[in-house]
Amino acid sequence: MPFSSELQFFIWTGGALLAANALAMTLFVLFSRLPESKLKENIRSIIFELDKFADSMENSEKRRLAIQHIKDILGWRKAFIPAVLIGWIIDIEVAAIRKMQESTGTPNLHD
Repeated sequence: MPFSSELQFFIWTGGALLAANALAMTLFVLFSRLPESKLKENIRSIIFELDKFADSMENSEKRRLAIQHIKDILGWRKAFIPAVLIGWIIDIEVAAIRKMQESTGTPNLHD
Protein backbone atom coordinates (compact mmCIF):
# COMPACT_ATOMS: atom_id res chain seq x y z
CA MET A 1 0.00 0.00 0.00
CA PRO A 2 1.63 3.29 -1.04
CA PHE A 3 1.83 6.05 1.54
CA SER A 4 0.49 9.53 0.90
CA SER A 5 3.10 12.24 0.50
CA GLU A 6 2.15 13.78 3.87
CA LEU A 7 2.57 10.46 5.64
CA GLN A 8 5.93 9.94 3.93
CA PHE A 9 6.96 13.42 5.08
CA PHE A 10 6.11 12.57 8.71
CA ILE A 11 7.92 9.23 8.49
CA TRP A 12 11.05 10.89 7.06
CA THR A 13 10.88 13.65 9.69
CA GLY A 14 10.55 11.12 12.51
CA GLY A 15 13.43 9.07 11.12
CA ALA A 16 15.58 12.18 10.81
CA LEU A 17 14.88 13.13 14.44
CA LEU A 18 15.74 9.62 15.63
CA ALA A 19 18.96 9.60 13.60
CA ALA A 20 19.93 13.05 14.90
CA ASN A 21 19.35 11.93 18.49
CA ALA A 22 21.40 8.77 17.96
CA LEU A 23 24.24 10.83 16.51
CA ALA A 24 24.04 13.33 19.36
CA MET A 25 24.15 10.55 21.96
CA THR A 26 27.17 9.04 20.21
CA LEU A 27 28.91 12.42 20.34
CA PHE A 28 28.12 12.87 24.05
CA VAL A 29 29.50 9.39 24.86
CA LEU A 30 32.62 9.96 22.79
CA PHE A 31 33.16 13.33 24.45
CA SER A 32 32.92 11.84 27.92
CA ARG A 33 35.30 8.96 27.15
CA LEU A 34 37.95 10.39 24.83
CA PRO A 35 41.23 11.78 26.19
CA GLU A 36 42.07 15.39 25.34
CA SER A 37 42.72 15.55 21.60
CA LYS A 38 41.80 17.44 18.46
CA LEU A 39 38.81 15.09 17.95
CA LYS A 40 37.54 15.83 21.45
CA GLU A 41 37.82 19.57 20.77
CA ASN A 42 35.81 19.16 17.57
CA ILE A 43 33.15 17.19 19.44
CA ARG A 44 33.17 19.85 22.19
CA SER A 45 32.29 22.52 19.60
CA ILE A 46 29.35 20.43 18.33
CA ILE A 47 28.11 19.80 21.87
CA PHE A 48 28.51 23.51 22.59
CA GLU A 49 26.13 24.27 19.71
CA LEU A 50 23.63 21.64 20.92
CA ASP A 51 23.77 23.16 24.40
CA LYS A 52 23.35 26.64 22.93
CA PHE A 53 20.27 25.43 21.02
CA ALA A 54 18.78 23.91 24.18
CA ASP A 55 19.48 27.09 26.16
CA SER A 56 17.83 29.28 23.52
CA MET A 57 14.77 27.03 23.24
CA GLU A 58 14.25 27.37 26.99
CA ASN A 59 13.66 31.10 26.30
CA SER A 60 9.96 31.42 25.48
CA GLU A 61 10.37 34.22 22.90
CA LYS A 62 13.09 32.36 20.97
CA ARG A 63 11.02 29.18 21.14
CA ARG A 64 7.99 31.03 19.73
CA LEU A 65 10.11 32.42 16.87
CA ALA A 66 11.50 28.95 16.11
CA ILE A 67 7.98 27.53 15.97
CA GLN A 68 6.94 30.31 13.59
CA HIS A 69 9.97 29.71 11.34
CA ILE A 70 9.19 25.99 11.18
CA LYS A 71 5.55 26.71 10.33
CA ASP A 72 6.71 29.11 7.58
CA ILE A 73 9.05 26.48 6.15
CA LEU A 74 6.32 23.84 6.17
CA GLY A 75 3.85 26.28 4.65
CA TRP A 76 5.32 25.92 1.18
CA ARG A 77 4.48 22.20 1.34
CA LYS A 78 0.96 23.14 2.35
CA ALA A 79 1.42 20.93 5.38
CA PHE A 80 -0.56 22.11 8.37
CA ILE A 81 1.13 21.19 11.60
CA PRO A 82 -0.22 22.76 14.80
CA ALA A 83 2.16 25.02 16.71
CA VAL A 84 1.50 22.93 19.81
CA LEU A 85 2.91 19.84 18.09
CA ILE A 86 6.00 21.70 16.88
CA GLY A 87 6.52 23.11 20.39
CA TRP A 88 6.13 19.65 21.86
CA ILE A 89 8.82 18.27 19.52
CA ILE A 90 11.16 21.14 20.45
CA ASP A 91 10.56 20.45 24.15
CA ILE A 92 11.32 16.76 23.63
CA GLU A 93 14.57 17.60 21.83
CA VAL A 94 15.66 20.00 24.59
CA ALA A 95 14.85 17.36 27.22
CA ALA A 96 16.78 14.75 25.22
CA ILE A 97 19.84 17.00 25.01
CA ARG A 98 19.70 17.68 28.76
CA LYS A 99 19.26 13.96 29.50
CA MET A 100 22.25 13.11 27.27
CA GLN A 101 24.35 15.68 29.13
CA GLU A 102 23.28 14.26 32.46
CA SER A 103 23.73 10.59 31.57
CA THR A 104 27.26 11.08 30.19
CA GLY A 105 28.35 13.54 32.86
CA THR A 106 29.01 16.22 30.22
CA PRO A 107 29.14 19.64 31.83
CA ASN A 108 27.10 22.61 30.66
CA LEU A 109 29.63 24.21 28.31
CA HIS A 110 28.07 27.66 28.66
CA ASP A 111 28.92 28.04 32.34
